[in-house]
Amino acid sequence: MPERMRAVVELPWMSGLRGRNLNLALEHFICRCRVGLSHLWAFSTMKTPLQIPSGLAGNRGNALRHKLMLGVTGAMLGAFLQGCSANRQPSQGETRVANAAKDVTIPLAAGKMKNPAPETDEVVSQGKEVFLGACAQCHGAEAHGDTTVGRNMSPPAMDLSSSHVQHWNDAELFWIIQNGVSHTGMPAWKSSISGDDTWKLARYIHNLPRAGASSSSTAAPSQTQTTISTQDKYTLRIPNGLAFSEFEGYEGWSVISLSHNGDKLAAILGNRVMIDAYKTGIPGNGKPFPDGAKMAKIHWNAKVDSSEPGAPTVPGTQHDVDFMLKDSKRFADSGGWGYGAFEYEAASGKFRLANLTDKPPQGNDAKCGFTCHTSVKNKDYVFTNYGSR
Repeated sequence: MPERMRAVVELPWMSGLRGRNLNLALEHFICRCRVGLSHLWAFSTMKTPLQIPSGLAGNRGNALRHKLMLGVTGAMLGAFLQGCSANRQPSQGETRVANAAKDVTIPLAAGKMKNPAPETDEVVSQGKEVFLGACAQCHGAEAHGDTTVGRNMSPPAMDLSSSHVQHWNDAELFWIIQNGVSHTGMPAWKSSISGDDTWKLARYIHNLPRAGASSSSTAAPSQTQTTISTQDKYTLRIPNGLAFSEFEGYEGWSVISLSHNGDKLAAILGNRVMIDAYKTGIPGNGKPFPDGAKMAKIHWNAKVDSSEPGAPTVPGTQHDVDFMLKDSKRFADSGGWGYGAFEYEAASGKFRLANLTDKPPQGNDAKCGFTCHTSVKNKDYVFTNYGSR
């Protein structure tokens, strides 16, 4: 067992457990064992290993020894885990044991894999896109586990910038993301997130402490209003649909095209998955956009700027932002796309969910744009063509 595991649980006699036996032990003590906390602390402070009577020898003695280890270990962790509750903050002991449970589920061989994704800013950025699309709902846009969903899990969603998460190497993170953690809210993502994207996600998670330090050191007082607005918009979520946080960073995405419709100007932007799909000929080649493709359409109120040569029509105040996300399983009943519309209120500098009183009227569910987009079903429900450049 890794030295750090023993440090977390403080049980030196557990060093005899290895590999599959340790995983079986975890299943046993989470599912079945219950004892008092006094017994837990008595065992956890033992200075010497448990002694097996000398009369027990050979295979039978080994079997009894393993059973005894599993039973005591099971009782101890079971005592802690039965106290974990979603309606209160976990104790320090509960947190330590919940973290230890994650440690012991990772096969030793899993930690020896090498991350094939280069440690570059581009890969970290791509990993962030994966995170926002799959993980932000529970772990939050900043990965601190501070969402309503995350806080009410048992145990709560982890702060991914914490020292405990950061002590896992890329390979261990890869295994956790792909396989999930039993008896927690962490699901297995192997059917939804590819291996390549999981490695990029691991790079992003390990970059979180550096990104947080950089953000703190460069923040300026003049950003106060901007920060308030940003925090506000990333808490917005369409009922049973898209969260604004799933599109964090959209302001810097590549331009797909522009449009001018009546008194509104718009820029249509796409994430890396969307742009790459366009470049391969989608949807003109008859193929659908892949899951993970995202679009953002920013609308501004148009105005004529007479101070510029030719008095061009230019963006004025922002009007709204519309989002589309391709997830064929999550949005199977709306052509594989989820839709979201968020109105911008210039006076407050904040966004709100669009509604039926807006112009044009918008429903605030995941299918709010589906009816309109059915007219381009043959283009995988996407109106916008990729502008040449």
